[in-house]
Amino acid sequence: MTDRVRSEAIGAPRLVHLLVGWTDGDGPLHKRLADALQQLIDTGELPAGTRLPAERTVAGALAVSRSTVVAAYEALRAAGWLASRRGSGTWVRRPGVDYPVPEPRSRGPLGLGRQGSVPAPLTGADLADPPESIDLSTGALPGLPMVAEIAAKVGAEDYRDLLRHHGYYAAGLPRLREELSERLERRGVAAQGNDLIVTSGSQQAVELIAQGLVQPGDEIVLEEPTYRGALETFRSRGAKVITVPVRTGRRGPGGVDVDVLERLIARRPKLVYLLPTAHNPTGATLNVADRLRVVRAAAAAGVPLIDDESTVDTSLVWPPPAPLAAVAAEHGVPATVFNVGSLSKLFWGGLRVGWIHGPSDLVSRLSRVKNAADLGSSVPGQLLALKLLAHTATAREQRKAELSTGLAAAEAAMQKLLPEWEWARPLGGAALWVRVPKSDTVALAARARRHGVLVVPGPAYSASEGLREYLRIGYAAGPAAVTEGIRRLAVAWRAGP
Repeated sequence: MTDRVRSEAIGAPRLVHLLVGWTDGDGPLHKRLADALQQLIDTGELPAGTRLPAERTVAGALAVSRSTVVAAYEALRAAGWLASRRGSGTWVRRPGVDYPVPEPRSRGPLGLGRQGSVPAPLTGADLADPPESIDLSTGALPGLPMVAEIAAKVGAEDYRDLLRHHGYYAAGLPRLREELSERLERRGVAAQGNDLIVTSGSQQAVELIAQGLVQPGDEIVLEEPTYRGALETFRSRGAKVITVPVRTGRRGPGGVDVDVLERLIARRPKLVYLLPTAHNPTGATLNVADRLRVVRAAAAAGVPLIDDESTVDTSLVWPPPAPLAAVAAEHGVPATVFNVGSLSKLFWGGLRVGWIHGPSDLVSRLSRVKNAADLGSSVPGQLLALKLLAHTATAREQRKAELSTGLAAAEAAMQKLLPEWEWARPLGGAALWVRVPKSDTVALAARARRHGVLVVPGPAYSASEGLREYLRIGYAAGPAAVTEGIRRLAVAWRAGP
């Protein structure tokens, strides 16, 4: 039996305290983090055997992307300063010393942590005093009350026919697939039930496309900035990420820089992933003329497009421009387009209902990947989604009212308290994408955390850890919380390093 030693775990708040000032200096962000951790180990502030928090928890605590922490941990493991093993986590060691493996993590009730706690997501739940903190770091929206009301009306009769089936619908409930196809048809996409599959949210949709179509070394074009979940997904497949800038719309049209994108598409990458409507994180929306240019360039080069419309229901102007597949169909352009969508922003993220629509042969391949992954998404969740779709118009109006109120509060607070900062009014989404002149927003986000407000710095959305003058500030927390959060952010900024 392998000898084991007891190890002490360090919490993310304590680790953040020890790492104060880690962003100072030059070089990539992950190298600065690795150097700072190595110094703590070398000086004994992180003794050998100390178990470190998981990469995702550290990323949330430091307000950086998970890929930054993963790269730092990997560099330290390669140099002998850290070691990892499944069930034991990642712990501190010193090069050249053969340390025993620490004991597995203690488990509390229901398989949770030692005190029955769960790892913190990227929302600041790992703070020492989370109730006192205001979270402006997330674009996730609370569920609408109608979800509970309609869920309460789903009864035995609704399940009767479903229970005659084994329940493993790899491609999704047939009735839901038909309803989602009709939803796309109303927006100009020639959709049928057999060229659409239901996924567990839009994140799984992107992951399935990556697993089904992307091989290590393939070139993938993404926007800069972009949704970090997609960035990490394609990188995990070993793809080579190429980026194209996004225009915020502050001066002229917003959305991806089509001039640059056309040149990159001509290189024939494996895929192009775009968020052309209510872009995450900028809130920009690409106009119809530019959408036509994109689909024509993709068709000419034979490059598939992923049109991620997971944020389309946060559009502050309805209807938004047509989906890329609809633009292609209207103008007779034979482009290959995957439409990715979700009901998370419209109704509730807890539904975990999303979809992929695209060419039937490719969607069939992705359905097999989905079947191998989980045998199909939750049937009760899909049944509730089917019932909710009848209330789409009402839900959109409610979301628009909530987001418009939050945006107004955020802009008023910014104009009053931080007039030096720059932003373009978003056309959708739940956050402001702000330029902070002559500032390192990674350091600012860490400082803001100490002042009780959580925001996300620009490098979290960058493939190259750039965009260091940018900050994403959510406004979905309610007007009072948004105003107070921005007040705290202003105090943190003016306080300096």
